[in-house]
Amino acid sequence: MALDMSELADHLGLERFDLVGYSMGGVTATITATQEPRVRRLVIGGIGSAIVELGGVDTRVMDRDALADVLEQDDPGAVTDPTIAAFRGFVDAVGGDRLALAAQARSVNRTPIPLDRITAPTLLLVGADDDLASRPEVLAAAIPDCRIQVVPGDHMGALADPGFTPAIIAHLAG
Repeated sequence: MALDMSELADHLGLERFDLVGYSMGGVTATITATQEPRVRRLVIGGIGSAIVELGGVDTRVMDRDALADVLEQDDPGAVTDPTIAAFRGFVDAVGGDRLALAAQARSVNRTPIPLDRITAPTLLLVGADDDLASRPEVLAAAIPDCRIQVVPGDHMGALADPGFTPAIIAHLAG
């Protein structure tokens, strides 16, 4: 049986909690924070204006169906799109749930995400060269109490920047 975040927080007896998500996890964390007022602090990364303009993954950079197809295959074979290949490699390296990510890739919010409902102080953490997090100022402007921090790197490289993790810790300690 799947639990939503509210049910999980109830089950764990949490009055408040911090939420961190990157890339598709950032999309999910953002949507969760619009629905769950117990989020104390929010950190989202690897996402940008596409959340506001397209309702999720930036399809201007990555075809959601092609990504989902690659994630659903046990053996992705020869992936021709380098962005999708890098994403699949990352998911495999960290043991990510490929089928859940494929479902997220295929989904799109048909109505605008009510970003103004987010009550938690939010850090938007993006790589300077991350095509999937383009124009982060558009997303930050849509979320009350959101600040942007840019670190060197592209979508995957930003994660390895020495300033990435300390930025998260500092925001959560805030």
